[in-house]
Amino acid sequence: MLKLKTILWGLMVIGLLAACGGGTQSSASGIGDATAKAVEAYLTAKVKVDQEGVRQLLCSEKEKDFETEATTFLGVTDPKLEGMKCASIGENKVKCEGKITAQYGTETNEFPLVTYRVVQEDGEWKWCGETK
Repeated sequence: MLKLKTILWGLMVIGLLAACGGGTQSSASGIGDATAKAVEAYLTAKVKVDQEGVRQLLCSEKEKDFETEATTFLGVTDPKLEGMKCASIGENKVKCEGKITAQYGTETNEFPLVTYRVVQEDGEWKWCGETK
């Protein structure tokens, strides 16, 4: 009887671990991928001065900043993303590595990529500013 209880308990623990671990990892990974891709798409649109792309990826809270966000690199020589790699770090945060380089006149400036906040609106992940 004791051996049967031990086996049943072991199977139950294995089943719980498989159900919780597998389901959570796959969901978190899917959300993490989606949030990171949203930030990467936003940064790409911003650097390319793709105003419609910026508009589509900007959260409603930041709509008041649309002009500034969409035209940051307007008139700048050769803005580009270098080494961009973004990953979800939980709590609606995406941390990015890499930098944006842009030439202003004869001076090249570098802007390191940081951690950004994302929110889900109408089923889509949107960029919603820098965060810590």
